[in-house]
Amino acid sequence: MRGPWQLILSLLEKTLNPGLFQVWIKPLEAVATDNALTLLAPNEFVAAWVRERLAGDILQAAQQAMGRKPDLSVRVKPKLVAPGNGKATAPAALHGLGNGSGNGSGNGKAPLAVGLPGLAGRPLATQTWRFSFDDFVVGPCNELAFMAARGLCKGALASEHFYLCSAPGLGKTHLMHAIGRQLAQATNRSSLRVAYLTAEEFTSSLVMAIKSSEMDRFRAKFRQNLDVLLLEDIHFLQGKAKVQDELLCTLKALHDRGCKVVYTSSFLPRELSGVDNCLASRFCSGLMASIDRPCLETRLKILQRKAATYQVALPENVTELLAERLSSDVRQLESCLQNLALKARLLGAGIDLGLAMEVLQNYAPAPCRAITLDSIIDFACRNFGLTATELASKSRKRQVVMARNLACYMARKHTSLSLEQIGTRFNRRHSTVLKAITNVEREIATETPLGRQFSHTMERIGRL
Repeated sequence: MRGPWQLILSLLEKTLNPGLFQVWIKPLEAVATDNALTLLAPNEFVAAWVRERLAGDILQAAQQAMGRKPDLSVRVKPKLVAPGNGKATAPAALHGLGNGSGNGSGNGKAPLAVGLPGLAGRPLATQTWRFSFDDFVVGPCNELAFMAARGLCKGALASEHFYLCSAPGLGKTHLMHAIGRQLAQATNRSSLRVAYLTAEEFTSSLVMAIKSSEMDRFRAKFRQNLDVLLLEDIHFLQGKAKVQDELLCTLKALHDRGCKVVYTSSFLPRELSGVDNCLASRFCSGLMASIDRPCLETRLKILQRKAATYQVALPENVTELLAERLSSDVRQLESCLQNLALKARLLGAGIDLGLAMEVLQNYAPAPCRAITLDSIIDFACRNFGLTATELASKSRKRQVVMARNLACYMARKHTSLSLEQIGTRFNRRHSTVLKAITNVEREIATETPLGRQFSHTMERIGRL
């Protein structure tokens, strides 16, 4: 009788692209129990790719094979000890990749995940936190945010509340995981009760509690049985009065108990609309810090650190090329590096300038002029077959709304214009622009078909 992993492999082989299956799934080993599936990758590069790109497909296959959706974790396979010499030997490296181990997982106490789908009430091992302060590259763009996050963990801030703001892909989630990991390692308690979730997940939990008449349980979970609340993307609460009321009461209860609370958002509190004044004031009650786009020097350091983590032998001239061309966000840098390493492996070739130029065609095909609102509008109109007049019209046709929302998102991402300035160009109010940006961000973050369409469209922005 075949075990769960063999059944999962069989399903994945039928549903995934053959190349994806051979490169990323076949090298994995697995340990399956009734409620958990642990995958062991040969190195951190493969582990990170599987976590970020294939976790959904693996969970779907696991649910079919096991009859339930297990808790999934992807880790680096431990090194083996060579007999006779006591030295550790690394698993076989990818072509063009060096030997070495992945990130350490820490020895701290295990926090308790509260309010997370599939994790409520279970110990959340330190390894669950994907990032740490040690692997965060500090530069002028993020130094204040980094120091504030470290200070919160050490109890060095005057407040236990911290508001972190940045555009997507600049490190908010990295610092949230680092905070969770650091607090879990530093606590002297038998367990640290942590809730790490998005504002949308908080909203969904509240709606389910109301429908199932379990509000007392919901409130106890978030107000009494909690030490740390890490809440991402709080801008999704705009206009949701009932949820805001519940969150405000939760925050008051946590404040009275001396609990730590960290919020992240793509917007500063003053930029939010449809948010209760008392809640907005609560957001501003602690330290606020923003993360800006990384400068060239910081981008170089990020690439060097990522290459070391993924065990990629990246030549200096290739590092400089990628850092010069890819300036919008860290996620783009990492994606390009991963694709470059993958292509080198599939071709059985070393990484050089020629190969890097080929991969860059999907990101920044040529040195481009500064991206302005005019070039963004022109880009959106060309891609959606519209005129600038139609884009700024009152039309609610789906094609027009999609193009306008994407243009607002790109303007926020690639220019320093305020929401008011963007809104003026599109004949829209500040709140409407904010809603448009939030909608695009949600579609991209949840990888819906529309979100993937937005992402693919924006990959061509380098041709502006």
